[in-house]
Order: sequence, then structure tokens, then C-alpha cells
Amino acid sequence: MSEMAPRYQAATLIASPCYPDAIAWSSENLVAVASGHLVTILNPDALEGPREVVVLHRNDPFPIGVVNREDLFEPCLVPTCLARDNEPCARSISWSQQGFAPNSGCLLAVCTVDGHVKLYRSPICEFCDEWVEVADISHLLFNYYKNINFGDDDISHLTSQKSVHTEHTEVLGCTHELQEPLSRRGPGRRTKKPSRVDGYIYDDNEDDLDAIKDADFSLKPHTKVVKHGQGHVNGQGRSQNFKAPLSSNKANKSLPHITAKQYACRDALLSSLVVAWSPVLSSSDRVSCLSRDWCILAVGSKFGNVSFWKVCKPDYYTIDVGMVSREPMLIGVLQAHKSWVSTINWEASSASSSKSSLLLTTGCSDGSVKIWSGNIEGLRQCTGAEEVPFVCVAKISTDLPAPVSSISLSAPAWLQPEVNLAIGRVSGSLETWIWNTCSNKIENTSACHAHDQVDNSVRCWISDGNNLEQIPMHTNFPELKESTDLSEVSDRCFGLTLAPGEQMIAVVRSLDSNLLNPMYEARTQKAVVEFIWIGGRFLGTPIEQSIHICGQESPSLSVTNLLGSDILWSLKKFETGEKAVVLWDVIAALRGLNKSAPAYLGTLMHKWVSDLFSDGSHHVSINASSYSSHDAVSKVSLRKLQLLNIICRKVMLRDHDKEPGAENSNATTDFWNDLLVTSERELRERLVSFTFRVVLKRMSYFLEGASVENNWFPVGVAQMDSWVSTTDGEVHKQLRSLRRRIQNLGSRISSVCEYSVEEACTYCSAPIPFESPDVAACSGNNPAERHMLIRCRASMRLCSVLQPVWHCVCCGGMVDKLLPESFFTMPASPLDADYDDSLDLSAPAVPLCPFCGILLQRSKPEFLMSVSPV
Repeated sequence: MSEMAPRYQAATLIASPCYPDAIAWSSENLVAVASGHLVTILNPDALEGPREVVVLHRNDPFPIGVVNREDLFEPCLVPTCLARDNEPCARSISWSQQGFAPNSGCLLAVCTVDGHVKLYRSPICEFCDEWVEVADISHLLFNYYKNINFGDDDISHLTSQKSVHTEHTEVLGCTHELQEPLSRRGPGRRTKKPSRVDGYIYDDNEDDLDAIKDADFSLKPHTKVVKHGQGHVNGQGRSQNFKAPLSSNKANKSLPHITAKQYACRDALLSSLVVAWSPVLSSSDRVSCLSRDWCILAVGSKFGNVSFWKVCKPDYYTIDVGMVSREPMLIGVLQAHKSWVSTINWEASSASSSKSSLLLTTGCSDGSVKIWSGNIEGLRQCTGAEEVPFVCVAKISTDLPAPVSSISLSAPAWLQPEVNLAIGRVSGSLETWIWNTCSNKIENTSACHAHDQVDNSVRCWISDGNNLEQIPMHTNFPELKESTDLSEVSDRCFGLTLAPGEQMIAVVRSLDSNLLNPMYEARTQKAVVEFIWIGGRFLGTPIEQSIHICGQESPSLSVTNLLGSDILWSLKKFETGEKAVVLWDVIAALRGLNKSAPAYLGTLMHKWVSDLFSDGSHHVSINASSYSSHDAVSKVSLRKLQLLNIICRKVMLRDHDKEPGAENSNATTDFWNDLLVTSERELRERLVSFTFRVVLKRMSYFLEGASVENNWFPVGVAQMDSWVSTTDGEVHKQLRSLRRRIQNLGSRISSVCEYSVEEACTYCSAPIPFESPDVAACSGNNPAERHMLIRCRASMRLCSVLQPVWHCVCCGGMVDKLLPESFFTMPASPLDADYDDSLDLSAPAVPLCPFCGILLQRSKPEFLMSVSPV
């Protein structure tokens, strides 16, 4: 399939992945690749530019205890004694949603091969390429188990971590497959050819089937066992590469002596395998310390349990030093399986009741899969690690178990009872299941042999009822960026991930060094990340039949029409405001159409704009002059206007994408330029109107004696008043009415907001008159030495030249004072006469551009990586 897929671009890595699912695409448009001892962070918009990394270091073993030398060869300690992972290596990675890093970006959870889990953030203010550690989950987990003596005093607490709703208790036989002495095992080995499971060879007897359940499904090509005579082994035949102090010595006298079984159990408890972030959850309680939005990090272990860590959004966002994030809180441990937890997937659902719930799916190395339902309100109230409100609602078991490698869960829409589940196994099989939430029954709809275990192929499937059919990816779409084709030397595929706009996937493959030039390529090219178009047929998007293509511009009109329909579908999902504005892959697709089929792009975008300005009952003509009137734009939502600004700036008004000699190019440019000016004018009036309404609301609280201590503090009111006065005849009449109410406050306005008319130059202390809402010039004596300054796009005040300010990579504007979240979630325009004044003044300030809606960031030098949401 890979040779037929239309690739957008590709980039090589200096280290190769070792485990599946080694790539993840964040909701702020960063791609992380778990490549050996590094986690490489890529910006898809500049793959040839700077990168960032998470450097993994060797972790000290946890002091869980020591065993006697005569117990070293107990079967339960054999995996520990033969461990050979000397170098650090990333095993599992997962991105949080936006808003949980100090700059409102994403946190990255990394699980290493030695079982440690840590959280990292981007170098916001460090000006380096290495990510910063913010929390050590494994250390916190060790402290929890240490406080309860690893469950030795109350073994049921550890092995029976059940929900209050669970009817049966599952008791884990800790590594029971290896605890039986070798002398008591069955007869000799069979002479038939041994079975091979993912690079591991086992004999076909019952003992080996148990070994398969606990097999490490690493994709390392060469796995060796340390034998006697290989390397330095002490007098007891023990390798020096132990994960923890197994035998007692002078350095370990302070550690307690424990049995071999206790050591194996404790080691399994602390050996994490997989990490996964939940969706963002909202809290209705604005009084408690958990009032912010929060999410849960799930960590699966070799013991078969899953620990849950609550992470709240920061109290405020910053791009400067000095902020300390809240420590993750352990809210419970769930005994999910009797063997290794190999994969975890989250999904939010509200299909079966009026209250939303969390769906959690867990896959195990014994082949079983479970679906858990969690009560969100119960999870919010959890403050300790005793019990978590999860109940097992469905379980999948097969006769021929193969370790589960990946799970995809699709929750239903409102009032639809069916949940779709896809399961991938290390044997190469692909299964689809449907769970009915009403009858609580789960049914297998299809199964196929998708892959030959580990290979370098990427295939796409569509599920139609009970059939699972492979379909090809789109072809003939232009490759916009030149890149070296390394598909012929790719060795194995280590995972794929979907872009936020769902127009593209990223695939990571290792490279066969035997096929590369040993001098120029083999040393520095260990793996390749390919970005591939997927198109809309995989999403079930109907082809837009109302768009007609004039001329024979495109080599494949059907593919172009299909891609255009999918772009409209994707933009529609962003219009609701529920998803963060990250349109990079959508913008890239539109630019591709601008080069291959410019006439089709114009027709497609005209239809989209017509839908934006229509009220649902009729469509506005593309030549209608009402686009520039207040009545037309006032009915458009804030998010739609922000999307319109992005499309205008990044696609329709990009001069270097214009083809010379195109017909009506000047008229088209004027149309989109007028549309951009009108849209930004409307957004600025809404911003000023919102600020004026907040001032009046705070004044009413002040007169009533209510507290406004933790509410958002409006600034720049004087500058906004000056802007309205200079354009009084052009602004909305409702804005003029609000300005008169502000002026009637007189001197009392200073008690509820910042109201300073006079501003001085930071460099020469000369006064600065208000002439423009975007830039300012001081009134120095010498006109040649007048200093030019930038105004904040959110407050119209002068931006600080001493402190870092926020930057928008789309419009290029600077923001010094952030706006509250309530501005971006307004259900209606504040310019409406019947606008509801019940503003949420306690909403936190968020770093979003008021004109583009994208995440703001700190400006960095060109040699450092920046995020490109659009």
C-alpha cells in the first residue's frame, strides 16, 4: 500500500523505535516518536527545521527489598535475573489534550522499558531543545505502595482492587505461570517445530501458552538471553544487570528481606507498560480545589492493574519562569486483568443516560479485552487511592489468545446504543466488535488477517455492517514538499497516528541499514516518519455534488472532489467550538488544491463561506454585497469568524501561491481581502463590547457588595474608549450605547477596572497618543527617533518590552493581557441588544488569539522549534 499512497512529506530519525504504537500526534500539532533512548518531537510544518527531544536516562531501581541468594533461581525471579535492558528505551507515549502544560500546551507521558513513567512539558522559557520533566509518576506510585507495605498486611487490598459496583473479585496469581518449580512441570518438550509469536519461540505445550501470555511483545529484532559463561557472572550465576538489589550485601542492609514471591509481586506492581490520557473533563464545582478542568492518566502494569492519576489544569498560564504545576493525584488502582496490561483506550460517552460517563478499554497479553464504565462525578470526587468508580460492562475472550497490541473505541452519538470496537493483535489479526449499551451484549462483527505480524505495510479498512473491507488510499494528490523516498528500504512499521484535522496520518518505520549507504546514510538514518493523505472515504463523508469543476485542471477529478468534501466535513467539526483550532493538515490540503485545481478551490471556499453566512433556511449568493454589512456578520458565531480569518490569511491571500495570469485574480483577491477586513472589524467590536459589559457587570457587583477578587480584571478600557470615539460613526449602535454607559460611570470606573488614558514610551518616556489599535509611535522631539511599539490585540494597551508576550503565528499579533475563557465560549454576540449579561467573570484567562482562535505561544529564535497549529 505504501507505494501507492500520496505522501505529503517525510523525515528521517537518528534512532529507531523498538516498540509498537511509537508515534503520537498531539492536539497542538506536534508529533512525538518514541525512538529508542530518545523521544523525538517534530513540527509537521518544518520537518527539516529544528527539533526537540526527551532524553531518557537510566533510572535507579526502587528499593523494594532483597532476597536470599538461595532464592535467586526461583522460577518467579527468572525474568528479573535474565533482564538485559541496559540502556533506557521508550516503550509507550501519550499526549494530553491542550491546556495542561504551563503554557496551555500538551503534556507528554513517557513510559520506559524499565517500567518508569514520567511527564514532560515543552521548554517554554528555557530556550533549549530538551523537554522538561514535571512529574515522576512511578516515584509517586512507589510511595503509595510503600505506605501500605505493598499490600502485605492486607493482601486483598492489593489483589482485589474492585469497584463498589463489581460483583466478583478477581484475584491475581502474581506471575503464577513461573512460580511452579521446574521439576513439577509436565513431561519433556515436544519435538515438533516450536511456535513463533512476535519474535519469541515457544514450545507448543500448556506451559508455553502461559509464557505467551506474559511475553514481552517488544519489536526488538534481536533478543538474547544471558547464559552462564557470557559476560561476568558472580559465584551464584547471577548477571550483574539486575533491575533491583536481589541479593543482600553491605549496601542493602537497610532494605527488608522478602521472599522471592514478594519480590516478583512488588516488581510487577511497579513495572508500567502503557500510558493513556483521558478526554478533558469539566467540573461544575467552582469552589473546591478541583474546580478547573481535569483529565486522568491511566497507567497499566505487569501486575494486571491500572492506576489512575488526576491532573488538573494550571491556575493560570504563563510563558515565563516561576510557575509550579500541581502534582498528579493518585485516585485509585483497578485490578483489570490477571496478566500484563498491553493497551488502554479512552472515550467519553453519553448514550445510555442523561449523565455522561467515561468508557475505558483495556487489552491484556492473554488476549482478553474489557470495557469499563466510569462515573465522571464519582471520579471527580475521588481524593485517595482506595476505590475507583469503574464497573466492567463487557468482556472479550478468545479460544486462541494472542496478545492485544492496539484498541480503538468509538463511542456512539446521542441516543445511539451501539459502541464500535476494533482490536489489533500481535499475530496480525484485526477484529471488530459492537457493544450494545442497552442490552449490554457484545458481538463480533468481523475478523481478518490484516498483517503478517510485524511488517512494513500500512493498510486501510472500512467497516460496513458485518464486513471489513480493505480499501486503497487516494492517489494523484500532489506531494507539496520534496523529500527522499525511503519506502523501498523501510523494514518494519511501528505505528501510525491521525492528525487533528483528520486529513493526514503519520507513519513511522525503521530502515534496513543493509540497504543504505554505509558512509552517508546508515549512520544517521535509522527510521523514517512519513506523512500521508487519507482523504474522506474512510470517514464516511458523502461527496459534495453541488460543487462543479470547470475545466480539466486536475488529473483525477473524483479524488479532488472527494478531498474537497472531506475538507468541508472537517471544517464543520471545528465550527462547533468543541475542538481546539488546529487546522494544519486542512490548510495543507487546501494549499495543495490551490496549486492543482485553483478554480475548484475557489468554488469550494465560496460554498463554505455561503454556508457560514446562511441562517440554515437559504444560502447567500457569493456575489451578495451583504457580506460587508453589520447584519450579515453579526449572525456568524465567533468560531466561524476565526476560521474565516485563518482561511483568508493562510490560503486565499498567500501571494506566493498565486499563479501568474490567473483570470479574475485581482477581483478574487479584493473579495477575500474585504472579507478579512470585515471579519476582523466585527471581532474587534465584539471584543470591545465584551470588555465594556464586563466592566458594567463588575460595577454592579461592587455596588451590591459582592466579591470580585478572583474575577477577570479588564484592562485597556481607556484605549478601547478612544478607539470607539475615533470610529464612532462606523461601529455598531449597540457598542455606542455601551460606551455611553461606561462614560456615565465617571471616576467610579477606576474601582472596577484599569483606566489609564496616558501612556509613555518605554525607551524615552515620551507620551504616546492613541492612533491605532495595533501599533503606536511615541511623540519624541526628533521625528527620526520616534520609537515604534506594538499594542496588545486583546486590550489595545502597549505591550511590555521587558516581559515576554504571547504571539499568534497566524495573524502575527501580540497579546500582553489574556482574555477569559468565557469570551471564546459566548453563545451569542455581545453586540446583540438582547444579549444575556450573565457573564462568567470567574472563568480563567486562556492564551487564545481573539482574531484567530489558535493557541498563542512565546516567540522563539529560528534555531528553536515552534508550534504551527495552522
